[in-house]
Amino acid sequence: MKYAVVLILVLLFVLSGCGVRWQMKDTYIFVYEIEPNAPQGYVLPVPLARVTVTGNVSAVRYTDAQGKAHFQLPPGTYTVAIDKSGYLPLTDTITLYTLEFTPGRYVYYLARQED
Repeated sequence: MKYAVVLILVLLFVLSGCGVRWQMKDTYIFVYEIEPNAPQGYVLPVPLARVTVTGNVSAVRYTDAQGKAHFQLPPGTYTVAIDKSGYLPLTDTITLYTLEFTPGRYVYYLARQED
């Protein structure tokens, strides 16, 4: 009887949508450029770069002043496309796993377009 009650509570939890929400993963895309005349390892954030994520869901965000775009995504495989005028576009594939509990952090470096 005790196990039946636990099973019912778990089913109610999952069916109410709570089981789906915990799977949503905070995913942060960081976009930087390497400053050509700066000391080695010095990078600058790229604000207002368009970050498009397509996969189980599709979303578009623009990076903030720190070069960061935030998404909440369910587990799955996604294509990340980053572009901004004056830079070469960049495309990558990322996979978010069901049992990852830490936020995903993905760092990309854009190259300036040659005139």
